[in-house]
Amino acid sequence: MKGKGRMTDNLGHDDHAYHEYLQQQVYAEDLGLNFHHSHPSLRISEPDLNVTPILTSQSENMPDLGHDGDEHDDPDPNPHQDFDFYPQMEEKLPKQVKSDLFVLHMKKVTNKDGSTVVICNYCKKVFKWHKSGGYGSYQKHITNSHPDAQAKSSSQSQIPRYATPNQQLFKYSDVKNREELARMVAVEYLPFSFGEKVGFNNYCQRALNPAACRVPRTTLTEALENIYEKEKKMLENFLEKYNGRVSVCADIWSDHWRMHSYIGVTCHYMDNAWAIQKRILAFRVFDEKHTAANIFRHLRIIFTEYKIENKIFAIGFDNASNNTAAIPALIELCKPYLGGKFFHQRCACHVFNLCVQKGLKTLEQFIQPIKDALYFLWKHPSVMKLWAAYCKQNGKRAIRFPPDVPTRWNSTYKLLARSYEYRDLLVTFIQYHVSHINLYQSHWDACSNVCGLLKVFYTATNNLSGVYYPTTNLFIIESLNIAGAFAHCESDSELHESVTAMKDKWLEYYKEFPNIYLIALCFDPRCRLENLPDYLSVYYEQGLKIDYDVDMCCARVKTLLYELYDEYIKVYGPSLNIDVPQTQNVSRSSSSSSSFVNLGYNLLSKKTKKLQGSSSSSSTTYSELESYLSTSFGFIEDTEDKKFDILHWWKEHERYFPILAMIAKQILLTPVSTVAVEQQFSAGGNILDPRRSLMSPKSLQIQACVEDWTKAQNRQQEIDQEEPYDFFKDDQPTESRTDDHGND
Repeated sequence: MKGKGRMTDNLGHDDHAYHEYLQQQVYAEDLGLNFHHSHPSLRISEPDLNVTPILTSQSENMPDLGHDGDEHDDPDPNPHQDFDFYPQMEEKLPKQVKSDLFVLHMKKVTNKDGSTVVICNYCKKVFKWHKSGGYGSYQKHITNSHPDAQAKSSSQSQIPRYATPNQQLFKYSDVKNREELARMVAVEYLPFSFGEKVGFNNYCQRALNPAACRVPRTTLTEALENIYEKEKKMLENFLEKYNGRVSVCADIWSDHWRMHSYIGVTCHYMDNAWAIQKRILAFRVFDEKHTAANIFRHLRIIFTEYKIENKIFAIGFDNASNNTAAIPALIELCKPYLGGKFFHQRCACHVFNLCVQKGLKTLEQFIQPIKDALYFLWKHPSVMKLWAAYCKQNGKRAIRFPPDVPTRWNSTYKLLARSYEYRDLLVTFIQYHVSHINLYQSHWDACSNVCGLLKVFYTATNNLSGVYYPTTNLFIIESLNIAGAFAHCESDSELHESVTAMKDKWLEYYKEFPNIYLIALCFDPRCRLENLPDYLSVYYEQGLKIDYDVDMCCARVKTLLYELYDEYIKVYGPSLNIDVPQTQNVSRSSSSSSSFVNLGYNLLSKKTKKLQGSSSSSSTTYSELESYLSTSFGFIEDTEDKKFDILHWWKEHERYFPILAMIAKQILLTPVSTVAVEQQFSAGGNILDPRRSLMSPKSLQIQACVEDWTKAQNRQQEIDQEEPYDFFKDDQPTESRTDDHGND
């Protein structure tokens, strides 16, 4: 029926009012509000109904989706009062008054007599409506009388129901979904079929985005390959244009499940912000014999791919003889500075491992009873439950001791250190439950002494395994600590034989320090060349207690330092006119006896407080190197030694020493261990587990590279710290993994 009046349906309902009512019903049900179907005002049976019911809630546009209605402290005893309809009393607010004040705290009501009032949602206090639009009195009431409600509403984000183009912050993309899922699979070591898992897809579609599509294994593999190819090309272009030298680490590993060997190579460089960066270059199958010629061939292919064969300052290997035999060919290929005097770096952590393994062989008689007792706990789950109950009964945390892996000396240290904390409980518990094992005080005394000795190596290994901070300048400091531990423990009758064996092995490698470590100490402004004799004297005379010509060593280091400086002058041009930093005279501190265990750091702390160099270094006739060696830099507080950031120092002084800063970059970014590349062979448990070993070599390389490159974006490539062993943690002793040289 057409006409000027309103349309009505067959039941006589006003068409406009009825449909508006239906829209409000759908809207209320969609928001989960209580829509009163039986309310008298909703009985739209009169054909002349001309009043539209208005749904009033805490928000006429959109209620706060982040607000839990159960937690709202509404003084009104009727929980549905805010959602009732007042067809004869309330009216819609104009757009200009739909502020948070009326959305959350107040409501405007028109009485039957035509007067308009404002009612507080909390205390129901009635205010006169100001036609001029001034809301000051209303806001003041909420602030003074209901501050908690105001604070709660201000902390809740208002989420629009329908996003406008300006509000649309996220747009779903199938391509992005596949790429990020592929990255997650690589970083978290998930199976490539993870995108097909029912639970994962339900989570994505129900909780994140209904448009999220299932990603099959083949599609995910293709996405991961695309990421690898794209980012590998970017890395190749970057290294080709990189204006500086890099350091690389290489290692060879064996997969005992599929009888494959792999070669891994990492690249370390310094960016423009003086931040050390690490990128894995390759993780490839190496099934040929591990001869020097084959090692050189694989490395040459990798270096040529990334166009860095002429940019390598140093390369780090483990202590295998075939690696050493490949060095001459690599020097010929890479043409490093000074004919390769800084080129070959042995992994310090491998040397630590050899020394400790040598010493532990003579200590088995003292620590074997403790290891047997703990193995008994591991072997019998029922006994482990009794042990857990016994610990709780005595107010101690129930733990399961870490397993002892024969090829990993640090596992022995952790085992002894944790067991020593529980020695009293262990003695009583083992004595009661195990008749054939007896733990005596002599065992625990030996355990304490062994832990004290191994802790020095353990600390040094951790400090020298970092990725994002320099380690070359720390090596001699850590070596002084180790030498001090040798001197301190030699007098112990139980440890004498072990310490002697460890020191003999140590002297095979570090009777003379490698050149790069000596030069690195000179580039530490707290030490420099002037203090080098003091460090060497303490190392040889007080630590190792052997004769050594310190003066000749210092003269050799000075010659190397000047040769390296001249080499950089030839490459980067003549020395610039530089600003000479103002001399800082620092009073000499009184000498004090140094602890053997912290011999290196105590000496460093003392030397940095001394007056270093000439007190009249303001002459610009000095060369850049001479200026650096003679200028006094003040380091007064002990806390500065611990907080000192050597990279930041060189960044701040680059304008004074531009050529030396270039050298410092190369020296300080060189890692002293190959732990960074060993991470890629196995993650977490330090093994190539069977699942990953079933992957093709190509997929394994792609996963390893994408994982490393993704973590590099967030600078999360550091060594994962192991969590404490908890009794209730579901872990088991892992199979040891060794490289081809029997090293950890």
